[in-house]
Amino acid sequence: MASEAGDRYALGRLILDYLRTFMWPAIAFAVVILFQDDVRKILESREVELAGVVRIGPQIEQLEKQANEEIADIRALLQAQQAGEGEAAPEVTEQVTADIENKLAKLSRNLTREVEQIQRTAPATAQTQAPAPAVAAATRVQKVSGMERRGFEALLERDVGGALQAFGEAFEAWPDYHNVSEIQKLLKKHKSDLSDPGSPAWEMVYRIILADLSWGLPSDLRPEFRKLAAASYK
Repeated sequence: MASEAGDRYALGRLILDYLRTFMWPAIAFAVVILFQDDVRKILESREVELAGVVRIGPQIEQLEKQANEEIADIRALLQAQQAGEGEAAPEVTEQVTADIENKLAKLSRNLTREVEQIQRTAPATAQTQAPAPAVAAATRVQKVSGMERRGFEALLERDVGGALQAFGEAFEAWPDYHNVSEIQKLLKKHKSDLSDPGSPAWEMVYRIILADLSWGLPSDLRPEFRKLAAASYK
């Protein structure tokens, strides 16, 4: 058993060393290769106004902002691992490695989903004579994102009831919006433990959200989530 744990620890360290050296150029290369045609076409039209209402530019800027925040999260996870080098147990290193790998996979899937969504909605909006559908969609996004934000703020306050209510309302309004469905399930599953603000389950929730469910997490709230997630590895 000790030998197996040592082997896993060595593998985790090897993966992390590889990620430190090659992660950032690999991400940039993957984005260019996988999305170059889509991004090029979208960027060519980013200043085009569709149906007098929708502009592609802001959508691309938001996508870029989200991707940059996700990459910053990965950097924070790496820093948390580096801070514990020589002190962290093998299972902690394995967890950080798994979280980083999961974060990278989720980033790829979210980028694909967002690009596909822009491709689907932009042409349809361009062909629509009346701007009402586009206005309704924008209003819906604004409304649900407000509920989502309230949920994240409640999590930082360790208010599981308030978080469940906010993410539940967001789910009712738009079940597929970002990760509102998954976060609601996570909170329901651990509601009993999370009813105690001092429960270690809160650190677990912060880690899972940062590593797996952070697409849509507001930029100004991310630093606190990064700090709380890093604390879960200690």
